[in-house]
Amino acid sequence: MKFNKIAILLLSAGLLTTTSCDFMDCDESDNYTLQEIQGSYNRVKQFVTSIYGYLPSDFCNTHGAMLDAATDDAIHVYESSAIQRIVNGTWSANYTVDDKFAYYYNAIHDANYYLTTLSGLTFDTWENGDDYQDWMQNYDNYQYQVRFLRAYFYFELVRRYQNVPLITKPLSQTEANQIEPSSAQEVLKFIINECTEIAPKLPIKSTSIAQAENGRATRAMAMALKSRAALYAASPLYNTNGDNAKWTEAAKASHDIIASAGELGLGLDTYANLFKSKNYNSKEVILCRPTGTSKTFEQANYPMGVTGGNTTTCPTENLASAFEMKDGRAFDWNDPTMKANPYKDRDPRFYLTIVHNGMLWPAKKAVDISEGGANGLPLTNATTTGYYLRKYVDNSISFEAGSTTAATHHNWILFRYAEVLLNYAEAMIHVNGNCDFKDATYTMSAREALNAVRKRAGMPEVAACSQDEFLTRVKHERRVEMAFEGQRFWDLRRWKNLDETKNIYAVRITHHNGVLSYEKTLLSERSVSDKLYFYPIANVELFKNKKLVQNSGWDK
Repeated sequence: MKFNKIAILLLSAGLLTTTSCDFMDCDESDNYTLQEIQGSYNRVKQFVTSIYGYLPSDFCNTHGAMLDAATDDAIHVYESSAIQRIVNGTWSANYTVDDKFAYYYNAIHDANYYLTTLSGLTFDTWENGDDYQDWMQNYDNYQYQVRFLRAYFYFELVRRYQNVPLITKPLSQTEANQIEPSSAQEVLKFIINECTEIAPKLPIKSTSIAQAENGRATRAMAMALKSRAALYAASPLYNTNGDNAKWTEAAKASHDIIASAGELGLGLDTYANLFKSKNYNSKEVILCRPTGTSKTFEQANYPMGVTGGNTTTCPTENLASAFEMKDGRAFDWNDPTMKANPYKDRDPRFYLTIVHNGMLWPAKKAVDISEGGANGLPLTNATTTGYYLRKYVDNSISFEAGSTTAATHHNWILFRYAEVLLNYAEAMIHVNGNCDFKDATYTMSAREALNAVRKRAGMPEVAACSQDEFLTRVKHERRVEMAFEGQRFWDLRRWKNLDETKNIYAVRITHHNGVLSYEKTLLSERSVSDKLYFYPIANVELFKNKKLVQNSGWDK
């Protein structure tokens, strides 16, 4: 009997041949029996590779938008994108957005299939070959890589859908359609336990993505996933009874990485290096997802009025205002000096995240986002917020006629060391309530972790403050540090802070007798309700498995 599933996986992996990550390349395209797969190290390796292909990125991959466009940090210019259904409240179990239920269960099926049928092999036919020992060393590690990937896919499911079936072996269609969901805490505990068990078995350091066999799971990746999963498990959305022990577990998970950062080869890097084509070389990047060589992200996000620019994701004034002044003062529209020149002396990360009026972008010409300006309204599809996207956009690319600019690599960061420090700061302030507490177990204080991130950015340190004040500072730092990295959408939910995101603001830029004037204006009011803390489970999934339970508020 031919295994069509195997062939499909190998074909899907073959679609990744344009990526910058060599180990994802594949030229297999034939059907193979299970025995033929089991007898070939290269085919087994490619099966594992295909599971990596499920890792996500968000270079406008959410219905043509970035997920941040469904937060108070950004808007998506085009009303045709399904991302607008999250914004205007029209999504439902029949009309889903970013529905990954079946997608990640397919990935989990493939991981379970590998662990059940393709682990424990010996490839005896090849044991006298020159490469056999190297093969077996790599092969012995594949089972732990696959377990890491499975744990990651469960994390993507639990933060979308809350209570989901926890499946750790291949099931028949009938069995899969009769399995009951596990609680979110059970799934998060599974993820944490898996990462705890497999981390010591994974290689301690990753190699350069430019080499074969790189980009595969490492000890740091498993530890970073544990850090994030433990933080979610401790957060108000999931930790409904306020169990402080979960914050302790989250702090410990992050501290384990911090304490072994030197051994793991981790540290903070120059902020500007993190979002370029070779960010995989950064000591700060723990896991990134290469998406290939292209110009499409630049085309989608260059300003209107720039040759080739189409505009999609536009930062809001909400986000722009969140960036402090360089001296650490909060930006304040009521301050006449700040209002007169709002883009002077801001947090250096502001200029690496947001394109503002007068900025030289993408080449050496200043953008004019004022009303009637070359890049502003009423130009069709120009930004309505007064800003364009800078982060991850490579301004070396030109769409001008005759340009010889090549396409560039794009690598989406899934985990980086700054997040670990911020995870730790958030968890530790809950553990003790004192931002300066540290001891033999926790050798870094919450404030030291937060200030390490700020110092790297060139920002002044946060002074000692109360628990509530410090938590507010941590939330602020996560917002500006990790804007447009797919974090805020989920942070707002796990904190249960969606009610703070209803009003979306823009900046209106006008000319008066040759003098520019800036005004903060209300752009829109979004629909926010408690049901938005979790996605609806699509009705098609509920129809297939009667034991699934729809999330609260979505059954109407």
